[in-house]
Amino acid sequence: MLINPYVEIPLRALFAYLALLLFTRVNGREQISQLTYFEYVVGITIGSIAATLTTTLEDPFWPGLLGMAVWTILPILTGWLVLKSVPIRKIIEGEPIVVVQNGKIDEEALTRQRTNFDDFMLMLRKKDIFNISDVEYAIFERNGTLSVQKKSQLNPVTPADLNLSTPYRGLPTTLVQDGVIIDNRLQEVSLSKDWLLQKLQAEHGVSDISQVSIAQLDTSGNLYVDLLNDEPEHK
Repeated sequence: MLINPYVEIPLRALFAYLALLLFTRVNGREQISQLTYFEYVVGITIGSIAATLTTTLEDPFWPGLLGMAVWTILPILTGWLVLKSVPIRKIIEGEPIVVVQNGKIDEEALTRQRTNFDDFMLMLRKKDIFNISDVEYAIFERNGTLSVQKKSQLNPVTPADLNLSTPYRGLPTTLVQDGVIIDNRLQEVSLSKDWLLQKLQAEHGVSDISQVSIAQLDTSGNLYVDLLNDEPEHK
């Protein structure tokens, strides 16, 4: 039975979209900067199949969906092999390449990476390094990013270098978000709603919790509050 293309195309798009959403969730989350070139190509291929399923009406939908599923499952299997086997990991993902060691540039390593000095200096400048003599080690990671270790004498002084103790600073706890009190977060820090409402009223003049955009409590006991539609201070 023929279906009106103006009906079939939206239906195909909907099913392809839902399938693509499901398959990407199954594949897991990974930042774009962490993708290998092969993973990037696989992602484009899966997206191309979804687009073809949507608009190529002469091709049956479900076999195409099966093909997209296969393209999704194969990277999962490959990822499992990479996780379990070091030799396979080296073959598929490669190894980090040291291009600067003990302050000396390895020109052959740069050549293997197909990277010229101009591109290498650009990568260093992005890390606020303008002088190669400041670099102790530089490593091209498997995802193409450059990791750099400066020479130790150029590192900033830390409290540990001076044998100074520092107070603990953990993550702040969000107690209010979009005008709603987050009860389980209050319980985590052993505080009550009454304490929070009194604190908001006394220190920030908040009479209605819906006025609060976000309220966070840091590990020192300081409460940061941002109100909805408040005007920024001009200095």
